[in-house]
Amino acid sequence: MTDAPFHDTGYKALFSLPELVQQLIEGFVTPDIAQLLDFSTLELVAGSFVTPAMQSREEDVVWRVKMADTTLYLYLLLEFQSTPDAAMPVRMVQYVAALYDSLIKEKRVDPRRLPPVLPVVLYNGERRWRAATDIGEVIECPPVLRAYQPRLRYYLLDEGAYSDHELAAVRNVVAGIFALENAEGKEEALAVVRRIGEALQALPNRERIDRVLTQWVKRYLQRVHPGAMMAVEETLETGEGTMLATNVQKWAEELLREGMQQGIQQGMQQGMQQGIHRGQHEGKLWALRQLLRVRFPEADLTPYQSRLDAATDAELERLLTKAATAATPDAVFATE
Repeated sequence: MTDAPFHDTGYKALFSLPELVQQLIEGFVTPDIAQLLDFSTLELVAGSFVTPAMQSREEDVVWRVKMADTTLYLYLLLEFQSTPDAAMPVRMVQYVAALYDSLIKEKRVDPRRLPPVLPVVLYNGERRWRAATDIGEVIECPPVLRAYQPRLRYYLLDEGAYSDHELAAVRNVVAGIFALENAEGKEEALAVVRRIGEALQALPNRERIDRVLTQWVKRYLQRVHPGAMMAVEETLETGEGTMLATNVQKWAEELLREGMQQGIQQGMQQGMQQGIHRGQHEGKLWALRQLLRVRFPEADLTPYQSRLDAATDAELERLLTKAATAATPDAVFATE
């Protein structure tokens, strides 16, 4: 897991985009809530909120959206500590109270008719969340006093609790972001990035979203999977497709270079020219397999195994070139 400041600022940029907020709610919050929201009315609430303890919540994101005949305030709390915070119920009461206080002071709401707030905690720590999600769960008191205790429940989104299968089934950009956070290796991460790029194609205003998303993906991979980022430029001009799609192509090429280098090193360790040649061959074969895995993450490559095993150096180089642009595995291995 990466450090909290990086994630707080990166996620604030991502979830300051209305399209991604909509995908977060539609993909991961109960449908009973999502279906009542008019996402075309999403409006980012400017300003920061100060809790009674005088701690600014500038890292969190607040949205206003029409919900049936009322206005809902959506409070996204970005929680990127490594472990769950048992005091979260108390903290959330403070944050929501601070939000109401700010809205009242700015005369945005009538204090006699307060709008509803949906508090959402977005957590990606290493340990699964076990802390209470309702302040009422942690207040111990006799039944006669129960009616006088504060009540507030927040909606928990624990990224690491979702399986790969669950995230793949959602098929939107936010699910891809969660899957990238959970990716264990460089090849898996690149495959997820490709999936994010495909989901991005369906979004309106995708050029604007693409730039913010690509910047976040770059920073994330630079920290977590640095070997996947060696071929990425600071800025990219693209024609067709997306920046992410272009970057995936560059990252795939980097896999090839890495495989060649690995093979050469293996051969040199054997100390003979024959060993060096064999190492180069194994490097090309390794790079091709990684490239196929990245380009076609859901394809069954078993039918092509015998072809790979028997391939010469020249054929491996030709297959590598085709694999970088082919639309399907069959197109890679098609005879000319």
